[in-house]
Amino acid sequence: MFDDSDGASSEDDNFSTYGESPIEEDEDSPTLPSKKRYQNFLMSESKGNLEVLKLEMSSLDLAVGQRYLTKKHLKRRLKLFTVRHQFDFDVEISNLTTYVVKCWVDGCTWRVRASTEGLSPQFYIRIYDSDHACSVTERSNRSRNATPDILGELYKNFLGDVGPAVRPESVGIAITKQFGVKMEYWKSHRTLKCAREIDEGTPECGFELLPSYLYMIRRANPNTVTRLQIDELGRFMYVFLAFGASVNGFPFMRKVVVVDAFAVVDTENDDSWNWFFTQLKVLIPDQEGLAIISDRHNSIGKAITNVYPLAARGICTYHLYKNILGRYKGKDVFRLVKKAARCFRMSDFDMIFEEIEALNPDLHGYLERADVRLWTRVYFPGERYNLMTTNIAESMNRALSHARGLNIGRVSASRDWTVQRIDDHHTEVKYGAAGESLNVVNLVERKCTCRRFDVEKIPCVHAIAAAEERNVSRISLCSPYYKSTYLASAYAESVMPVDSALPVPDNVANVQCFPPFICQQPGRPKKNSMKSALEVALANKRPRKEHICSRCSQSGHNARTCPI
Repeated sequence: MFDDSDGASSEDDNFSTYGESPIEEDEDSPTLPSKKRYQNFLMSESKGNLEVLKLEMSSLDLAVGQRYLTKKHLKRRLKLFTVRHQFDFDVEISNLTTYVVKCWVDGCTWRVRASTEGLSPQFYIRIYDSDHACSVTERSNRSRNATPDILGELYKNFLGDVGPAVRPESVGIAITKQFGVKMEYWKSHRTLKCAREIDEGTPECGFELLPSYLYMIRRANPNTVTRLQIDELGRFMYVFLAFGASVNGFPFMRKVVVVDAFAVVDTENDDSWNWFFTQLKVLIPDQEGLAIISDRHNSIGKAITNVYPLAARGICTYHLYKNILGRYKGKDVFRLVKKAARCFRMSDFDMIFEEIEALNPDLHGYLERADVRLWTRVYFPGERYNLMTTNIAESMNRALSHARGLNIGRVSASRDWTVQRIDDHHTEVKYGAAGESLNVVNLVERKCTCRRFDVEKIPCVHAIAAAEERNVSRISLCSPYYKSTYLASAYAESVMPVDSALPVPDNVANVQCFPPFICQQPGRPKKNSMKSALEVALANKRPRKEHICSRCSQSGHNARTCPI
C-alpha cells in the first residue's frame, strides 16, 4: 500500500457536474474566458497513507475551475497531463499564491495559470489555453517532467504488471511506445521501482505498520512470540517472529538450531546477534543436549558463547569447503577434507587427517585453527545428528526425499552381511567370508562400532542386519524425531493471516516505528546471490564417463567378467 495519488478526487471523473459553480465568483478573481465557464472540482489527495488512487485516462484532462489541495498536487497533475500528451512545459511563475506554466517551445500558446483564494492553500485553475501553436514534433522533443515517479504511476495504472518477473527493459519499451518518452536503463529501473512501491508500498509505510501487524499476528496465532526493538529516536533496529505453530512443534524436532537468516537486523554485529539469541532463548532454553550450527561469523560465535554456554556449537561444512576452495588447490586434498568431516570413528579421522598434513601442511594448519570440534562429526561434543550444513533452510523437501530413500538402500545391503550373536545385547556383523569389515552392534543402547548409528540416530547397515537376525523392528530403532508422527506433530498447526476487520488498540497503533538509516550502495541493486567457488565448480563438473565392456559393449562389467 502506498499513497501516490495525483491529487484528484473521484469528483473529477463526474462529467455531469461540469459547468456548475457551487461558490460565488470573487470580484478580485481574474476574468475568465467567455467560452470556459468557472468549474469547481476538488482535486484531493487520498487520505490513507498507503492507498492507491486508481486513475482513469480521462481524469487527466485539465479544466478551468479545477481545485487542488496544494501546489504539489497541481504540479503532479500537470506532469501526468504533459506525459500523457507527449510535450513538456516551463515554469514562468511559482510562489505561494500563483503558479503559471507554458509550453516549453517558444511562441506556443499553451498555458495554465493557477492561484489561491484568500488564505487557503488550495490552488484553482484560473486560465487554461489548451491549444498548441507549435508542431507535434517540436513539443515532443523534450520530456523533463517525465520523472520516474510520474512514469511509475502511469505504467502501474495503464500499461502493465509490476511483478517480480518484469524487467526494466520491458518497462522502458512499453513507456516509449505509449508515451514517446526515451528511456535509458536506469530511468526504466527507477520507474519500475516506483511502480512497485505504488503496488506494494514503501519501506517507510511497512515500518510504520509493523507494530500493528505484529499485534494482529499474535492475535490470529496463539503462542506466537514477537519482539520489536526500536532505538531512542523511534527507528527500527530488530524484529523477531516465531509463529505459534512452529513453537508448538519444537518439542518434536531434533535439538539442533540451524542459524542462517532468522532475524531482521541492521547488520551482523555483536549486538544484533546477542539480541537475536536472547529472544531465541525464551523459546529454546540453553541445555547440554542442544546443538547450534552456523557459519564461522565471529559475532555468532561470541553470541552463542554468551547466551548459550551449555549448547554445543558447530560450523557449516559447506561454508568451510567454500573457504578451502578459494584458498587452496588440489582436488584430492579437498576430497580428503570432506571425508574427514564425515568420519564416524576417530581412527578413520586421524588416518585421513595425517594424509592431509602430508599432502598440504598449510591446509592442515588451517583446519586445525578452524577447530576440529566445530566441523567434524567425530569430535563434535554434542548431538548434531546428520546436520552438517545450514543447507536445510534452502530445501526441506529435498532433505526429506533423500531420507525417505535412505532406509530402503540400507536394508538391501544388509542382506550381504553375516550376523552372529555375542550376548543378549551385542551382535557381531561382518562382511565377506574373510570378515573384511567387522562391527559390533548393541541394539539396546542403539550403538555400533562404526558410530554411524550413534551419531545419526538412524540404524546403520550393521544395525539393520542385527535387527533382522533378532527379529527386531528396524523402525523402532530410529530416533522418534525421524518418525512421521513427530513430523506431522511438528507441522500440525497452521499459521493464520491477520484479521484486518478487528480493531487495533490505540496503544499499539500509536507506536511509532521509523525506518532505519540505510546507505544506498552505488550501482545496480543485487538481488541474486553471487555463486561461490564451490557452486561454480559443481556446475562445471563433468559427469563421470560410464565404463562399457570392450567385448559386448554393455555397461556394468568389463571384458574380464563378461558373461559372453
